[in-house]
Amino acid sequence: MGQQHQSEKALLIASLSLVSPDTSADDLCTVVKPSSHQHCMLCGTQNLLGLHLQFFSTADQQVWARAKGSIHQQGYQGILHGGFLSALLDSGMCQALFQQNIEAVTADMSIRYLHEVPVNSDILIKGKIISSRYPLYKVEGELYVAGKLVVKSSARFMAKGFGKK
Repeated sequence: MGQQHQSEKALLIASLSLVSPDTSADDLCTVVKPSSHQHCMLCGTQNLLGLHLQFFSTADQQVWARAKGSIHQQGYQGILHGGFLSALLDSGMCQALFQQNIEAVTADMSIRYLHEVPVNSDILIKGKIISSRYPLYKVEGELYVAGKLVVKSSARFMAKGFGKK
């Protein structure tokens, strides 16, 4: 395992200590994304301008990652743009599906913004599958800053390619 990977895992454990204190580094497994997703602007390893988010799963089928907001994702002055936060949630929910070897696209999504998220915040991303009934999957996502839930979402994803002839 690479040094950067181990470092990200250690930073994630530190962030998780506020939300899920019983989680240890041994509990985390890397989520493997399909080759069709390597250019994703959020988690893709092949996107030069992407965020390169690294997601890890836990035994209870949740996925977690860290992100850092910046002025480049600002909406109102000093506050991260809601669309950026929405993209983080979508990525976390998608990764929960990848963790189960499911490729799916967002069908619909509902978001509840609970608090403004300051620029430069360290953000903890969580995704979890709620129900799975091919071709639809119900998934939930949450964003935390300093252990506080700031944004939550629920979405339905549809199996990638479903309905194509």
